[in-house]
Amino acid sequence: MADSNVNSNATRARAALASYIQYTLVRPDATRAEMVLHVEQAAQYRFNAAMIPMCWAPLARDILRGTGVRVAAPLSFGLGNESLHGKIALVREALALGLDEVDYQPNMAFYLSGMFDAFYDEAVQLLKAAEHLVLKPMLELGYLATEDAQRHAARLLDEAGMPWIKNSSGTGPHLAPATPENIRLLRETVSPRCRVKASGGIKTYEQVLGLLDAGAELIGTSAGVSIVTGEAASGPNSY
Repeated sequence: MADSNVNSNATRARAALASYIQYTLVRPDATRAEMVLHVEQAAQYRFNAAMIPMCWAPLARDILRGTGVRVAAPLSFGLGNESLHGKIALVREALALGLDEVDYQPNMAFYLSGMFDAFYDEAVQLLKAAEHLVLKPMLELGYLATEDAQRHAARLLDEAGMPWIKNSSGTGPHLAPATPENIRLLRETVSPRCRVKASGGIKTYEQVLGLLDAGAELIGTSAGVSIVTGEAASGPNSY
């Protein structure tokens, strides 16, 4: 009986993490059938959100209607070098599609060029265009060689008014995977009203616990099902 109670408590503890997980499938070759399965799993396990490519937003919205699971998509995924007006147009399209949240890629080249005003202004202008849409900038810590630069870039996004910040898009040549150290750096740097999402290489229950303990309030991962069940996921792999 004792072993049964322990196992039951462990199962409940895993399931409770679902509300922190934005279940991600943004692989460019993911088919409609894979997307349907992914979104249905998001509903089944009551994840915080299904993070999917923008083109599948209407499909996801229909499947998730009435479930309380949010519909989210990445914008400028892994690049971030579109023009400001191009990004604004994408944010407006996200609104028109009925998305709840967008994780967008800041223009890291602006920051690395010392164009701090342009980096900051992009965030300000995107927030203005977003209206009720929640924006989460995917700050690529891996592009920033020093802790001072990482903190400075994070502060600029915070001062622009961003309600969330992330350590990484989870892809790209300079991936900074989610670690307690990265998440703690962001949490210590930004203001209390700016919340932190962890993304990149998160595959296990133990990783999630460590990241939440470090200050993350959301977890972006394609391994959501295995994390909350302790079993191998049956759905499609993603970033």
